[in-house]
Amino acid sequence: MPADTPSLKPWSMLAYTVADDKGTGNALDAPVKEELKAICDAVDFTQLSVAAQVDFKFKPGVFRAALTTMESREFEDIPADEQPLWREIMGRLQRSELRLQKESVDLNAASGNVLTEFLKFGTKECAAERYVFFMYGHASGPMGLFYDRESSRHVPNTMRLNDLADAVRTLNGRAAVMIFRDCFMSNLEAAFELRGAAEFMIASQSVVPITGIWPWQQMLAGLAPADPSPRVATRLADAIGEFINVQENRGPFADAPFSLLDLGAAEAVVAPLKELVEALDLARWDPARCQPCAEAIDKARIGHANDHSRPGDPGLVDVLTMCDNLARLGSDPVVAPAAALREVVGTRLVKAIHTQATNFQGVSLYCKPVTKRDINLSIMQAPDPDEAANDALAYSKLALSRATGWYRIALNPLIA
Repeated sequence: MPADTPSLKPWSMLAYTVADDKGTGNALDAPVKEELKAICDAVDFTQLSVAAQVDFKFKPGVFRAALTTMESREFEDIPADEQPLWREIMGRLQRSELRLQKESVDLNAASGNVLTEFLKFGTKECAAERYVFFMYGHASGPMGLFYDRESSRHVPNTMRLNDLADAVRTLNGRAAVMIFRDCFMSNLEAAFELRGAAEFMIASQSVVPITGIWPWQQMLAGLAPADPSPRVATRLADAIGEFINVQENRGPFADAPFSLLDLGAAEAVVAPLKELVEALDLARWDPARCQPCAEAIDKARIGHANDHSRPGDPGLVDVLTMCDNLARLGSDPVVAPAAALREVVGTRLVKAIHTQATNFQGVSLYCKPVTKRDINLSIMQAPDPDEAANDALAYSKLALSRATGWYRIALNPLIA
């Protein structure tokens, strides 16, 4: 390396936040601002840089910022003191430089292309050996993240999981940990899509409360330069788990589960899940098998988003609970692949689970709800027929669907 080439920092934080949603309120605007302030307040900028992008619901434009001790240069600069959020952040900083930019066109922040451009910006302005990638906004799990109404179309858009993974791959293997403060993102579809793009992910199987600011001081202090990624990921997950274990930090929900997933184990789910799909498909034609298999899957569904005592979504099943239920079916052909899938998911993929209940065991899987009540209450099931058809088509194209055929069960579930 030439002598005048600056050395990379060991870590940088990339924060991608989208406050838009399908509703008419602006519930996330204020929490997003406070979360970004807390991140910047916790950072020692001699050791860590931060690149952030925020897209508010009603304020036009997309804001990007690079906070670093190194000089930044790119795009069109705007004065930070003219923007209230960044003016407050700048007032908190020590030993750092802030470069703030605004895109005058209201970009679609739910687009994989916009995310890719942000990651290129972040890795150039805040180059590091490894990255923690934090995402904050609305999500519907396997159906995608974020919503953004493009001004030219006036319709909501969603970032599909494959678009997310394609963007993260531009980090060239340096995404050590992905942290989702987005609902329902601890799902097998996301873990499989992100394999090879990131090492670990921390996410929830359920609704993520917007209550409280995460313990960023504790979390970022755990980014030790010499520590391996598994140790760092465990520290981050434990810090979030300790925070969410306090009732006031997860109100109004009785539970707010968070899991740590080792994405290096995701490939191993293919063989047993594919075998399970074949066994379940054959069960459709045998009433003696179909009913118990359908009941085993339905009993693994994980609640409703509006049920504060049992939060979740009926379009999702807990993978380990489903496997346990199927494994109890005596000599049925589903027993062996269910046990094999449980072994991979329970011992290799899910490395930690922080939860206050037993119906969450670490990771979920989509399976279309079958009762009228569950269909009406599921966030995964779009009420508009065209949107639902688009969701189903996108789901069938996910990497897990193509590799295992699970979409045949997920989109056309067995009926008891």
